[in-house]
Amino acid sequence: MRADLRRHARVLVKRFRRKQVKSGYYTWLYMLIEALERAACDVRLNDFKAARANPDHPIGVVGYRTIFDKIDTLANPRLIGPGVYPSPLENPSLFDDARNRLYVSTCQWHSDMFRPFYGDRLRRWFGGFDVNRFENSKDHDKEFDVMIYDKIIFQRDENYRKTIQPFVTFLDSSNHRYTMIRYGDYIDEDYIEQLKACRSMAFFCHSETQGMAYQECLSMNIPIFAWDEGIWPHPDSFKINPSGVPCTSVPYFSDRCGMRFKAEDMLKKWPRFWAGLPNYRPRDFVAETLTFERSAELYLSAYRELCPSVERLTCGSG
Repeated sequence: MRADLRRHARVLVKRFRRKQVKSGYYTWLYMLIEALERAACDVRLNDFKAARANPDHPIGVVGYRTIFDKIDTLANPRLIGPGVYPSPLENPSLFDDARNRLYVSTCQWHSDMFRPFYGDRLRRWFGGFDVNRFENSKDHDKEFDVMIYDKIIFQRDENYRKTIQPFVTFLDSSNHRYTMIRYGDYIDEDYIEQLKACRSMAFFCHSETQGMAYQECLSMNIPIFAWDEGIWPHPDSFKINPSGVPCTSVPYFSDRCGMRFKAEDMLKKWPRFWAGLPNYRPRDFVAETLTFERSAELYLSAYRELCPSVERLTCGSG
């Protein structure tokens, strides 16, 4: 009860301050629940009583690492993820606990990073989208040519100087109209409203394991110009791989969605991206690739490995 009150209080404070309310992990949780309910699953959220009454029945473990403290007394087999660990070095011995059976990864580069540690225990999943929830804003009145989405976190000053700063200078000199938004400093409703008024997005992010914000943009039929250097800048990156962990900022993307660039060729590629704006079809890509149906299929396929006869599903979140 107290935990629920604290959570609701945090939400209210963030809304008052115009901050993002839900983290990516919690967004994944709700996307997973919806996908499973659409597939006619009986989903139990944090139903510890049911889990204890059925100790052979697997539980889904979603969220932050703190969840393990909450479920430590449960004997149930576990399907872990999405979420929990951004780096395999945070728990390379995860499967020493026999209850931990499989680990859910949300994109290819993330799976490749975890594979040397978790081997054949990895399973793929993504959060699904219903594009009908998003306005096809292609023909919406446009106030801005570009929304600059700033999600630069690691080596922020250096990377900002190499990317957003020269990009803004270029836009100013070429009379492009733009608006800017920074990750964590907005609420979802404001973000969607601003997107409607933009012809494109310039997405500045080091890496994503799914990237719900940019996929919402694609769902609205707004093409993306995506900064994609290709090496994970997390402090663990060069501990895992001497050359750095290969990654991408747009793990679900195609030529229909827009164009990738590196800092060194950003201004060279922009004119090609801008000239091709009418030809991109990002909404079609999301509608065909990131469906709730496929999301449920992927998760249930992994779950059935632990429980071939699925009658109800208990999910835990932390």
